Amino acid sequence: MKNKYLFLMTWFVAVCVSACTKTESFEVIPANRMTEYKVINLQDTVIYGAIDNENNIITVYVPFYLGMAVIQPEITVETGAMLETEILPVELNNTTQTYTVRGADGSSRTYQLHIIQQNTSSLSLIWSVERPTAAPGNQLMQTGPDDAPLFGSLYGDFQSTNTATLSLALVSRSTGDTILPSLSAAVIIPNPSPFLPLIADYQLAGITIPDDIDSGYYDVEVGFLGHKEIAPAPLHVQYHSPQFAPLWSAKVATAGGEISFLSHTSPIQYLFIEPKAAKAVLDGRTYEFTIQSSSTKRNLVLKVPDDFPIGNHSAVPFSFQFGEWPTVELNVDLRINSQ
Repeated sequence: MKNKYLFLMTWFVAVCVSACTKTESFEVIPANRMTEYKVINLQDTVIYGAIDNENNIITVYVPFYLGMAVIQPEITVETGAMLETEILPVELNNTTQTYTVRGADGSSRTYQLHIIQQNTSSLSLIWSVERPTAAPGNQLMQTGPDDAPLFGSLYGDFQSTNTATLSLALVSRSTGDTILPSLSAAVIIPNPSPFLPLIADYQLAGITIPDDIDSGYYDVEVGFLGHKEIAPAPLHVQYHSPQFAPLWSAKVATAGGEISFLSHTSPIQYLFIEPKAAKAVLDGRTYEFTIQSSSTKRNLVLKVPDDFPIGNHSAVPFSFQFGEWPTVELNVDLRINSQ
């Protein structure tokens, strides 16, 4: 019995010694990881990205009220590693941005950036009038002579005044063509109105109808914070009969030279549409002034006839023909110098 006990003790000690001296091999973790991703182009605010080193994904959440169009990242990697991707601003709708980190041991890891915009749940729009109209060269929010309503204003529950994500397109109902007005002067104005539903917390202003747009009906498609909505009624684009800006001084030129006229701009913008003819009557004789330029609808350039009399001429009666519009008459002071 004693020998059996001694044998068991010897075996136990041998097993313990063997267990203590056995070497386990552990997998070496490559030092090619990103340790911090933060967005730094916000005043007094920093956004940190969530780094998933298992699936190699960086997730950045961007709240809508920050009004951001791009993020500017600052990236930190493990000691000894280096970032092989240039750090540049990233647009919020970019879905292809990646970053590659290379460790000191030569191994590399590529991360995919996911930007998640925490936007408003929806976008709703409403016109200030039942049948909105607009004229080329003018803004949606303007009024006509004597403050008569001329154009419908567009309101909506934008919930932000930042226009970084704003887009607007005019889609012709007759041709399907899409017109993109300039948004350089676009603003979103907090403008609660007791005369409109609660949806109208904000007004979209500063949208100018392009000078060269065709008349007709257009659907207004507004994009904002990841939403796209069409205004509830089409916009009726209508041209106005051309009008000239007031003439404060005489037109000075030489026979065979040029004179120019500006279109009227107050209180709204008028345009020179399809200029066809310009004539002047002096001493019972009619002179044809050749239209030199119609590249812009806001400026009309005419060539003075070579045989137009030299001298100062007051209140010379001019008549202009634009497309099918009624004839426009204007008295013009002329001072024609010799060449």
